[in-house]
Amino acid sequence: MNTNIEISHITKKYKNGVTALDDVNFRVGSGVFGLLGHNGAGKTTLMKALVTVLTPSAGTIRICGFDTVKQGNEVRARIGYLPQELAMYPSLSVFDFVNYMAELKGIHNKKAVSSVLEQVEMLEFSKRKIGQLSGGMKRRVGIAQALIGNPQILVVDEPTAGLDPEERVRFRGLLSRYAREGRTVLLSTHIVEDIHQLCEELAVLRKGHLFYAGTSAALLERVKDKVKILHLENENQLIELQKKSVVLSTTYESHGLTARIMDESGLFSQATPVTATLEDAYVYCMGGKAHA
Repeated sequence: MNTNIEISHITKKYKNGVTALDDVNFRVGSGVFGLLGHNGAGKTTLMKALVTVLTPSAGTIRICGFDTVKQGNEVRARIGYLPQELAMYPSLSVFDFVNYMAELKGIHNKKAVSSVLEQVEMLEFSKRKIGQLSGGMKRRVGIAQALIGNPQILVVDEPTAGLDPEERVRFRGLLSRYAREGRTVLLSTHIVEDIHQLCEELAVLRKGHLFYAGTSAALLERVKDKVKILHLENENQLIELQKKSVVLSTTYESHGLTARIMDESGLFSQATPVTATLEDAYVYCMGGKAHA
């Protein structure tokens, strides 16, 4: 595997004493790679370190062989970045905004601007003001500015959060197409379906620690034959169950509730085995949840 991103023993401690990342290690090749975790897991901190916005307290990150701290200009020349919240100028037209972002990158090429707007299906709206766009259209403009310069690495933070199903499918197609020809898309998200549809490999962060890095298939293998459903009469039983097992989800019914659990030790012989899903594996990685 050609390694486009190499993360080695990355730790980030803030001045207030919070450790956002603790000795994180993994490698990313070409294709779409998923970075999964709850809010507060350290995903955004890692993204900012990758794109040289933030300096790690310890460890190194290499992008296409270049050190993010010592060779920042080389790294930035190879990365396109869409943060979770991208500030835009509402009075600018779509074209003018993307052109402005291109010029900040040192790219003075209006044809390149038109090209990326065409890639994200926004060329016909190029004269429309940013302030007049829907949330999904703004997100497409955000991707367009990240694609300027045809970067080897595309880093996107929660790109489909809040989008309707049609826009989410559109985004998945866009990211998948871009990852061809040896390029890398690093997709940070808490939406399991995005990972399932796009990524063969992923990393799971949990409270700043790397909980898992590898293929989706291997992650599913971890929970194979261990997922079961159990009928409960009341919430008191649920509270007791959570002390003994990871509860993946709960469904309330007219007579009690059904809990979907990870039976790691085979303690619940009365529970009914079910086929494990990637979401089961993810929730297990995160330590479970009380309610779906």
